[in-house]
Amino acid sequence: MAETWAADGFDGDGCFPPEGSPPSAASSGSSVPPSAASPASGAVPSLAFTVGLPPAWHDPYRTPVIGGGLVLVACGWQRGTTDEAGPVLAALDAGSGVERFRLRIPVARPGATDCQVGIPCPLPDGRILVPVYQWDVSLVVYLLAPDGGITRADDLGAGREAELHVFGSDLGIKLWQEPLVAGPDAYAASWVYRARAYRMQCRDLATGALRWEADERVLARVGDVVVTETAPEGDGGDRGAVVGRAIGDGGVLWRLQSRPLYPERSFSPGAVVGRSLVLVDRGRRMAADDAREEGILELVVDSSADQVDFDELERLWDREHPPPGEDLVGYGSADGGEEWRFEMRGTVTSVVAGPASVCAVVVDDAGRCSLERVHLDGAVPRHVPPIDLATVPDLVTALRTGDLGVGGMRFRAHETAPIVAHIDHDRLLLATDTELVCLSVADPRAVIWRMPLPESPRVTRPTTTDRRIATASISCGQGLVHVRGHADIWTFG
Repeated sequence: MAETWAADGFDGDGCFPPEGSPPSAASSGSSVPPSAASPASGAVPSLAFTVGLPPAWHDPYRTPVIGGGLVLVACGWQRGTTDEAGPVLAALDAGSGVERFRLRIPVARPGATDCQVGIPCPLPDGRILVPVYQWDVSLVVYLLAPDGGITRADDLGAGREAELHVFGSDLGIKLWQEPLVAGPDAYAASWVYRARAYRMQCRDLATGALRWEADERVLARVGDVVVTETAPEGDGGDRGAVVGRAIGDGGVLWRLQSRPLYPERSFSPGAVVGRSLVLVDRGRRMAADDAREEGILELVVDSSADQVDFDELERLWDREHPPPGEDLVGYGSADGGEEWRFEMRGTVTSVVAGPASVCAVVVDDAGRCSLERVHLDGAVPRHVPPIDLATVPDLVTALRTGDLGVGGMRFRAHETAPIVAHIDHDRLLLATDTELVCLSVADPRAVIWRMPLPESPRVTRPTTTDRRIATASISCGQGLVHVRGHADIWTFG
């Protein structure tokens, strides 16, 4: 049986007190209201509290989630644990850092298996969905009450573990959970096996009953539409297509075909703004890459030199055929129709939605970083001139890629480029490996404040096909900034 530990202030009858590191002396033990040192002001935030926590199973699942006045962090464990029960979720008071509850579940195979806990999904009524995969044993979504008590456990693979690839973690992790999405009365969960077999289920929130399922992975929810992606392998021209389905019955509302080349990397989810879905479209970029390989091969064949200088041929080709950038594209959720499209100056390495805008960090083939913005607050979407991030005072933008050439520079750009961590009407937060920088939305060259970070917040998305888009293990809310490291969370305000 799973255990829930509840701290003072929540219904904790019959529960054990919370373990783990308590909030530090920087916390007063009471809620911290938004202050003049919030991200929306010009004052440098100060440390409100820090709390030691069990680590996430893997970095992509490290990002904290804010909901119901709580900061929710996924835990998990790796092979070697001999405990009978292990932590899967910790919930902290968002203002004070006091631990409200910690969910623990039995370890199916002590000392022999991992537990991969996905990003928690808070619901508007205070309940929480937590996906938990114990390797080769079970894939379960727990529905928790606001106090952390388990209301229900939905076993997604019950009786079909082999068919649904739940028994699939041979020789290292092969099954990856995708982030959950939830609507008013249903939720959708998906997972990917070996980056080629996609599975998803939509279940009723009230009963846990299976509504519908498909061989696809979930990208996002936009209103009553669940946006999914088909598997990149298989027969026909439907590989890697983006599909809009009604969350009620799974009916297909629209479909965007992928590019013929590399269908698994044609699109990446960018953001959701209102009723629009924003995707990163790499189609033109991939076509140019394919033409580049063929063109250089022809140059090699036609060369009469005894020894071919491949580097020189690549530079010659790139000078004569500058590669196009990737595109940010907005689609309507009702019909999948393209609403707007803007070409970026290079590879999109980070993208976040604001209240009425989309902001992206883009890296060109010379390693230069720029901030690209699309404003959606008027009748016509506007792509404003990009900001060269090298013009932001003292911002670290240099890419530590070495002499990798164009392809290597582009492939590894997400490992070092700044990350858009948050954007609202007035302020934009950029994270690097060493600091958090607050910029003005009106003039991103204007630094409002900056502060050092105790640990790098850089993580990749918890998906197998979006590893070239970086995100930060940072969440903002109620005037506070929550930064999660490997085994701690720091809150500034």
